[in-house]
Amino acid sequence: MRLAIDARPALDARATGVGHYTRQIVRHLPAAASPDEVVAWYLDPKGLFSRRRFFDDVGAPNLREHADRFPKRLFQPVSWRLGVPRLEWLLRFDALLATNFLPPPTTSRGVVLVVHDLAHEVMPDTAPHHDARWRRRFERWLRRAAAVIVPSESTKRDLLERHEVAGTVHVIPHGAEPFQAPSAAEIEQVRASFGIGGPYALFVGGIEPRKNLSRLVRAFAAAGLDEAWLVIAGGRTDWIPRAAETLTAEIAALPEDVGRRVVLPGYVAGVVKRALIGGATTIAYPSRYEGFGFPVLEGFAAGVPVLTSMTSSLPEVAGDAALLVDPDDVDAIAAGLHRLFEDERLRERLRAAGLERVGSFSWKGAAAATAKVLPRST
Repeated sequence: MRLAIDARPALDARATGVGHYTRQIVRHLPAAASPDEVVAWYLDPKGLFSRRRFFDDVGAPNLREHADRFPKRLFQPVSWRLGVPRLEWLLRFDALLATNFLPPPTTSRGVVLVVHDLAHEVMPDTAPHHDARWRRRFERWLRRAAAVIVPSESTKRDLLERHEVAGTVHVIPHGAEPFQAPSAAEIEQVRASFGIGGPYALFVGGIEPRKNLSRLVRAFAAAGLDEAWLVIAGGRTDWIPRAAETLTAEIAALPEDVGRRVVLPGYVAGVVKRALIGGATTIAYPSRYEGFGFPVLEGFAAGVPVLTSMTSSLPEVAGDAALLVDPDDVDAIAAGLHRLFEDERLRERLRAAGLERVGSFSWKGAAAATAKVLPRST
């Protein structure tokens, strides 16, 4: 049995949730699927003259990497429009895990779709890159795929309310990674590099409308926290690039004493991200819609209290370990921020609850459940 993973999102230099999911599933699925062979397929035109490998550190004897040399910017539009090259022309596989909603062109009946959310339908204005052609293709694959994986019951409900799905829809929550606590020196260095001058609430994620950053900024201004800072760590999204400009303008319009305490570090990763999370007073993630919500688990794993929304998948992921607010209510977000900065007992309770809660989410378990879903014949 040969299982292929569409590993392209894992190679994104500025990976968001889908890229993070794909990296972890490539790392953990080979052990769960053993003794089957697992092939991580991706595009790497730069490796034409010097073969590169991206997953050697996984150390799984049944993991193979298969790179094709098509330029990334050409492969997607050309393959979607013409339906070629088919993946089976490029490598042999018996089942395919399509990690980012849609697979590359293929006639295989052994495709399992991973549908991360229904944001393009629940909040269509936030997904202009999912045009009518993409939506038709998505609809066709839902009727054709051997199975569909979603990360939450909330996403499953959204999917089944809007679509006819031929295969079984399996809820497989994402996992959480152990948090590598930064040193005090690393935290101070990162704080100084971004000019963070006091205790801070941290948002981590893409700069896009459904993340509710406009309300978060207004709530911070209304919270009456004279010494607190707000750090919004995230990169501009390619599909709504103006969202970052809008956010910058909204911050510039704040009273000077408030606006100077809002920091935009841009996209962060590695030790910088860990230091920002580890040094935060709270994670502030009042998103209006999520299929899962990785930052909630990241806060839990780091022992940082989390404020998040009472909508979509977020209560399902957070349980009773986070402070839940109405994301459409600026006053409610402001009150939540004020409580988390001022109430040490609340922070301690949420910190303990989050550390306990995060133990329910593991990539080993997610990979094992995924291996059971993949069809054994095509």
